[in-house]
Amino acid sequence: MSAATINASIITIGDELLIGQTIDTNSAFIAQELNKIGVWVRRRVAVGDVFEDIWKALDEEGAASDIVIITGGLGPTADDITKPLLCQYFGGRLVVNEEVKAHVKNLFENVYRRPGALLERNLKQAEVPDVCTVLHNARGTAPGMMFYKPRVVAPLNPPKEGNSASQRQKMNYEYRTANTDAYTRLKEFVEENRGNQTPAEEKLWAILRGKKIGGYKFRRQHIIGNYIADFICLNENLIIEVDGNIHQLPENQANDESRTKDLNILGYKVIRFTNDEVLFNSDHVISSILSALKKENIELPESQSPPLGGGGASTIFISLPGVPHEMKGLITDQVIPRLMKEFTMPVIIHRTAFTAGQGESMLAEMLMDFEASLPDSVKMAYLPNYGMVKLRLTAKGITREEVETILNPVFDRLLEEVKNFLVTDTDEGLEVVVGKILKAKGLTLGTAESCTGGHIAQLITSVPGSSAYFKGGIVSYANEVKTGVLGVAPETLQSAGAVSEETVRQMVQGAIRVLEVDYAVAVSGIMGPDGGSPEKPVGTVWIAVGNKEKTDAIRLNLRFDRQRNIGLAAVNALNYLRKFILTNS
Repeated sequence: MSAATINASIITIGDELLIGQTIDTNSAFIAQELNKIGVWVRRRVAVGDVFEDIWKALDEEGAASDIVIITGGLGPTADDITKPLLCQYFGGRLVVNEEVKAHVKNLFENVYRRPGALLERNLKQAEVPDVCTVLHNARGTAPGMMFYKPRVVAPLNPPKEGNSASQRQKMNYEYRTANTDAYTRLKEFVEENRGNQTPAEEKLWAILRGKKIGGYKFRRQHIIGNYIADFICLNENLIIEVDGNIHQLPENQANDESRTKDLNILGYKVIRFTNDEVLFNSDHVISSILSALKKENIELPESQSPPLGGGGASTIFISLPGVPHEMKGLITDQVIPRLMKEFTMPVIIHRTAFTAGQGESMLAEMLMDFEASLPDSVKMAYLPNYGMVKLRLTAKGITREEVETILNPVFDRLLEEVKNFLVTDTDEGLEVVVGKILKAKGLTLGTAESCTGGHIAQLITSVPGSSAYFKGGIVSYANEVKTGVLGVAPETLQSAGAVSEETVRQMVQGAIRVLEVDYAVAVSGIMGPDGGSPEKPVGTVWIAVGNKEKTDAIRLNLRFDRQRNIGLAAVNALNYLRKFILTNS
């Protein structure tokens, strides 16, 4: 059995992204986090700060995906147009959210401790569309916002003269519960409201309609006296009201209390839910309705309360600030938990074999028969990067047990196929792999770098807990440092040169001695774009690894630009170190 695919689109907003002034790291993070919970990112779109372009992107991605996540354009400056655009797009108006306002004031007064009065443009961050669910941004001033928009809105067909007897009877029945004088006026609002349901009302109606709750018939936008009830069960005199953010204002709360008292006098029981309760806690809402109907033991089929996504009636739009650390906090703390409640997620499992020593095309040739034998539910991807190739298998299903039953034996076959080139069977970098080996064996490491400028040390120390095995590194860019600190013989530099096997071997032993470590790795090379010679062209790199008893060295002949050559040299050095430690410890 296959699971329904939940699709998502990511829209990044900002001219700075289009001209390359800012690198888009947000999309990668969002895609990774969505993938973890089983959401498939089908498209990533970047648009500038142009009203029409943003609107068009919302239309296109909203029609194609269950979830649309938008980042950028929520700042306090004039070019940040996302919030007013969303307000217009979803048919709302900007209102001050008091919780956001208090949060902004607290940040500036107690956290940032900015002198002077709070700027009006900063306070405007508390303005949000009244049709959104506000997502608290604990790390900044711009709140996240969540909206729902129907994919297809059915045309409204109000009853007219000459309609069937049943329709006329229905109208008369509605009339009998209304104040006669107010009926004609309120009927116009009824028809308008039915055609413009909020996302929360749309979802609750999907639950109530068709006698799905205990066989009870519910009506929507029904006139009672001088009021219009959101939903009503006339058989039980039960009214259900769905309250948006505007109902939280003190003056509106007082009006709601007065309205409820009047309806109670007319003989109706009133229960209220917030938008958030309907959208994100349907189980609580259904349970409360059943309790009010005195039908607590009724069990509803799962299909009667479907999520809005997965090809459903509505698309969820989520707008987040473009500042990466703020966006990441909102994704982790707010967005992912809400999406997990909203959708029944499929299970997606990735298994990765990390290989080295063989290129992508050669691996593909070697694994041709293996790929041909894969089950339909398992897909394979080749992910090359800096001399390494990740082989990723992906499978999707309803339960983890189901997916693992299919995927695990296939992955075991893959490991056997690539055993001669296998680095690790987990999706982690070489710096992590090397660190685990050193930590498990209780060994220490030091680095001596010339051409890589400390990049190897940076990779190693990017791993949490690396202080347990990494003691330090020496960037010996100048020959004086090679001789004065690492003890490379001047005659070696004179005869063989800085980029030579002899030099990197002495750099290794110097690092072991100076840093007092068990193992060391050293690199020296010509990264370009100039500095090469016929004997040692640009891209020549020597790598040495060793312990107190032994040193090995290899030569690389790289052919790319400076930054890529540095990255390739560092990765190859770590892999060479990995194999040396495993062989000599």
